[in-house]
Amino acid sequence: MAIVFSDGLTAEAKKCEQQCRADCKIVGVRLSMEHIAGVIWTKILPGPVDNRAETSAFDAWKKEAQTLAGRQELIRNASRDELRRALIELDALFRKAPGSVHKAYRNLTEKRIEEARESFTHSIGDGHLSWSLSDEKTPELAALRMGGFIREIDRVLAERRSQWPIAPSEWHLGELGCWFIPRQGVSALRPARRGQAYSKRGLLFHRVLPALIQGYPVHVVDTRTLHSTTPDASKWKMGACLFKALEIKPEFVSIGGDKRFIVAAVEAPSAGDAISEQIAQALKENCIAVVWPELTVSPDLRENIIKLIRDRDVADALEAPEILIPGTWHETTNHGIVNRARIYDGYGEERLIYDKIAPYADDGWGTENITAGDRVCVLATEGALIGIAICLDFCDVCETPFSELDAVGLDAGPLDGERPHNAGPPNHRGSS
Repeated sequence: MAIVFSDGLTAEAKKCEQQCRADCKIVGVRLSMEHIAGVIWTKILPGPVDNRAETSAFDAWKKEAQTLAGRQELIRNASRDELRRALIELDALFRKAPGSVHKAYRNLTEKRIEEARESFTHSIGDGHLSWSLSDEKTPELAALRMGGFIREIDRVLAERRSQWPIAPSEWHLGELGCWFIPRQGVSALRPARRGQAYSKRGLLFHRVLPALIQGYPVHVVDTRTLHSTTPDASKWKMGACLFKALEIKPEFVSIGGDKRFIVAAVEAPSAGDAISEQIAQALKENCIAVVWPELTVSPDLRENIIKLIRDRDVADALEAPEILIPGTWHETTNHGIVNRARIYDGYGEERLIYDKIAPYADDGWGTENITAGDRVCVLATEGALIGIAICLDFCDVCETPFSELDAVGLDAGPLDGERPHNAGPPNHRGSS
């Protein structure tokens, strides 16, 4: 919104003028309102938008939408699989919409989207997929109509879940190149709100993830443990566990003149007592995830952590976390050495194995001597979809594989500023 100053100032503009003049007096300078307006325009407001390019992109997208609408209109008495396919196609089309449509969707109130959804209740309830964007002349109207149509199919699939269950074994749809995941528990109860992007509130009861991201296949594991996490994601707690006086023992080799390293052992005198205290505190704080840093937990210590979780009193009223990541370790496999994270549920059952994708390298320790992982891993928990990453995985790309998830990917690296003495390469920092 441009700010225009004239002789007929609005009350808000007048207040702004008075404040600006007051601020100017403080520094002993008198500025005209024309000068102030110029400063605001040149320093704060964005430059002009190429409306012709926006219009062209919008028209091309609407044409693609009409093609899809014509094909879907032929469906009569839609089955579960037909509704699911239709929803995936619509979701993919909306994500391809030009920026003007996505900006308009962010500004839509939930009330308007719900009213648009209700206009399709009768037809979709009868199994007819009849919709069109031919009369929607603006990005706002197109976003509203298509957003409402998507919401109603999403709702019908959820409402009929007892008749049309979607088991975890059916989540992966190879022919459509995606994962279709029902949201359950508090994840499904999390409220949508104005200002959120389509990717966060377009679908309320399901999530669609691509089967391939940046060349890596996506692997999703169901690990719902009925944790009653609050629907408010801002109140989630994740426990990051560190050891005092930790010392890492590396081994170095030279391969083709290139210095390589792995971690052979760690010394942490306080670790034995610390893990009991850390787990107890995480349970008390009702953390949904408990994580130890990369390459700080040996296999023996990991077993002790898991034993403490498994041996908890069944009568303990404190809730178990949804996921537990007891660090990573350099393990030898048939494919070479890997930097492997073993992910457990809150009861000590191993749910997933994830191998680090991006080896670390610097001038001091050289390159981490590992075979890179070959897949992206996602946990479908009661509270969220959570991606796993180690250290620098995906740090050097503009768009991470985790942009569509409910929670940020967990990075099993030492906390920045908390790296123990000789804990690892000097620039090896992350967050847990």
